[in-house]
Amino acid sequence: MMSRRPSPLPDSLPESFSVAQAQDAGVSPRRLRARDLASPFRGVRSRPPAEPAAAVDDDASPAANENARLRLTIHRAARAYATRAVPGILYTHVTAAVIWDLPLPLRLLRRGAEAIDVAVLGERRAPKGAGVRGHQLRAELTRTGVRRGLRVAAPASVWAQLAPLLSAAELVEVGDAIVHIPRRRGMHRGTPADALATRDGLVEAMEAGRRVGAARLRAALGLIRVGAASPPETRIRLACARRQLPEPLLDVDVFGVDGRPIGFTELAFPDHGVLVEYEGDHHRRSPKQWQRDIEKHAACVAAGWEVVRLTAADLHRDAAPAAAKIAAALARGDLRRSSVPWGRVAAADAAGGDG
Repeated sequence: MMSRRPSPLPDSLPESFSVAQAQDAGVSPRRLRARDLASPFRGVRSRPPAEPAAAVDDDASPAANENARLRLTIHRAARAYATRAVPGILYTHVTAAVIWDLPLPLRLLRRGAEAIDVAVLGERRAPKGAGVRGHQLRAELTRTGVRRGLRVAAPASVWAQLAPLLSAAELVEVGDAIVHIPRRRGMHRGTPADALATRDGLVEAMEAGRRVGAARLRAALGLIRVGAASPPETRIRLACARRQLPEPLLDVDVFGVDGRPIGFTELAFPDHGVLVEYEGDHHRRSPKQWQRDIEKHAACVAAGWEVVRLTAADLHRDAAPAAAKIAAALARGDLRRSSVPWGRVAAADAAGGDG
C-alpha cells in the first residue's frame, strides 16, 4: 500500500521555521513529524531546499566548490536556528565570519558546518544542543551588528575571536578583507565608511580585554593593509615581505605616460615600473573579462610597464613562486629605469600602509 503524500505546508512558512510558527499557521503535530521535514535543531523544522546545497561549477576547482557548499550549509543552519527566536543570542566565531563573507580556510568551514557558533553575552548560560557550539562571552569583548537579518558579532570582534583558530598569516587575510574599501564602480573609489571596519576598529577589538591568541593578533595587525581585495593578493604581498622585496602599493589606478587612465591593478611597484595582476578563475572563465585583460595589459606595456601575471599555481609553497617572478621583474625594472619612461599610478594607500 502506497503511503500518503504529506499535505502541503502553508506558503507563509519559510524554508526553515519553528514548531511554534507552524502551529500558529495551523500545521498539525502529525504533519510536523512527516519525513519530508528535517529537524536541524530542537523545535525547528526545515523543508527540502528549493535549490541544491550548492551548484557545482564544472570549471571551478574542487576546493572552490566545497567552499561554496560549506558556506551555504552554515548560512542555512544559522537561519534555521534563528527561527527559535531565543532572546539575546548572536552568532560568533566561524559562523559570524561566514555571515560577513570573510575568507576562511576549508578546515574551519568544515568545522562550522558541523556545528554553528551561538553565543550569549554576560552571565547567562551558553546555548547548547546538537549542531550548536555555545559560547558565553564578556560584553566588553564583543561588539554586535546585524547582517542579513541575523544578529552577529561585529567584524572586528569576529577577527579577534578567530585568533585561537587561525595562523597569523590567516588573520592577516581576514583583517585585509575587513578593512578593504570596495570600489563603487570602475576607477571610482569608495570611502572608509564602505569598509566593514577600520584598522583602528581592529586595534580596539584586540585591546578590549584579555584575548586568547593576543600575540597572534598583534603579529597580524602589523601586516594588515587597506587595498587587498582577496586572499591571493594578501598571500602575494606577504610572500614579497618574506623575500624582503619592496612593499607594493595596493589597489592601484594605472595611467599612461599621457595621463590617460588605463585601469586598475592589484599590486604595483612604481619605482621599478612593475605591475602585478592575479588572474583568478573568473578571468579565465569570462570571455568578456579575458578580452578586457588583454586590452589593459597591452595598454600597460605600451605605457612602459612590465606586467607580472600570476595564477593559483604561483601561490604554492606560501606563494614563493609568485615572489620569485616579482623579484625578477623588479631586477629588470632597475636595469631599464633610466631609459624607459612609464606612466603614473594612484593607490588606495600611497604609503603602502593603513589608509
